[in-house]
Amino acid sequence: MPWRNRTLPWTLALLLPLACKEPEVAAVQNRAQQAQAALGEARAHLANGQAPAALTALKRAATAAPDSAEPYLLMADAHLMNNNMGAAIMSLKQAEALIPGTDPTIQKQLSELYLSNGNTQEALTILTTLRDSRLLTEADTLGLARFQAREGQIEAAFATLESVLRDSPDDPEAKAMEAEVLLMKGDELLAANLMDKLLQQNPAHTSARLLRARYFLVNGVPQMAEADLQAVEGKDARRADVIMLRARALLAQGRATDAEATLKPLVDAEPQNAEALAWMAETVLAQGRRADSLTLVDRALQFRPRLARALYVRGRAQEEANDKKGAEESYRFALSAEPRFAPAHSRLWRLYLQTERKVDAYSALERLLALSEASQEEKVALAKLSAQLQTQVARATKLIDEALKREPDNTEYQEVKKALLALAPKPEKKKPTGPIIIRGGRR
Repeated sequence: MPWRNRTLPWTLALLLPLACKEPEVAAVQNRAQQAQAALGEARAHLANGQAPAALTALKRAATAAPDSAEPYLLMADAHLMNNNMGAAIMSLKQAEALIPGTDPTIQKQLSELYLSNGNTQEALTILTTLRDSRLLTEADTLGLARFQAREGQIEAAFATLESVLRDSPDDPEAKAMEAEVLLMKGDELLAANLMDKLLQQNPAHTSARLLRARYFLVNGVPQMAEADLQAVEGKDARRADVIMLRARALLAQGRATDAEATLKPLVDAEPQNAEALAWMAETVLAQGRRADSLTLVDRALQFRPRLARALYVRGRAQEEANDKKGAEESYRFALSAEPRFAPAHSRLWRLYLQTERKVDAYSALERLLALSEASQEEKVALAKLSAQLQTQVARATKLIDEALKREPDNTEYQEVKKALLALAPKPEKKKPTGPIIIRGGRR
């Protein structure tokens, strides 16, 4: 009599399915267990910053689960930790190939990798395609507008903003982004008025507060930046970006110990936050603790090997040790990771001037001006170099005139203005328009 027709005791009936599984099913389940175990192992290695060990485990996971995208997504993280941008991009593409359709999350990750690698056009192409397919969130769309503006594509940025404002004309986040784009366009008065208006309407508008704080920092009034940041309340006050900007404002006032105290709870709560570690390294360096600063830099780079701020702080430490060549290399490396990283440009132009590389210094200052990150000192330095190199005289005159409005008795500014006036084209003498009288003498 076949086994399936027998009446079995209830214990045997429960055990039979376990004993008689099809071999294929058992093999599938075994591979799934192997994949999960390998993924768990890989996550633990990643948490400890052990990229090579994580990659070894992830290769086992990918072999055990060849149709799963998860191992490849984690491989991208491991390759990034290992400073292998090309392999990270390839891993994301392999993950995307295993997912039907277009996955906006992976596409956005790809755009971030392209951007970090300096491939801004590829990043923009991905994001604009996602925008046109309506696969970007409103926050991502506003981020695209910022990206376009920073790349000098002001009209494209306004067009992207319009796609949000069309549906929500009074959207406060979109209006704050409009003010940011106006700043990058150079329309400081319009931007300032819009920021003030947004905060009058809603004093708790965090995005407008942060934007105005950054504006004050660039323009050399960190006390006002700190006041804006102190007005941020509730859960927003505990946001990492708010805390780091507050530390920046304190550093700008020479209050490095206060900045360190501000950052410490964030670093303790998020020990793998590379950006926070880099800011902590900068505050520690400002207090003269160079060795401690470099230790923090190394920790930050362990989690993000191409983090521009960490590389910048390393450059500052090298400058303090009088290693100008090493500092320049660190700043250049920071810019290779993030070409728009203003602090590195701000240090480089000074290094260039020390070695009489005026054209290089001029280019770095121009970049800061285009990024709307040039301080008053840097605008004057650019005007001065324009006079020495005899180029862009009209723009330089405008810059020095703005400086003189703030400090009309500044003798340095007056000397720059005098040098620029000497280069201005002289007005042509008017030719006589009346009849020409020829006077002749008697013979």
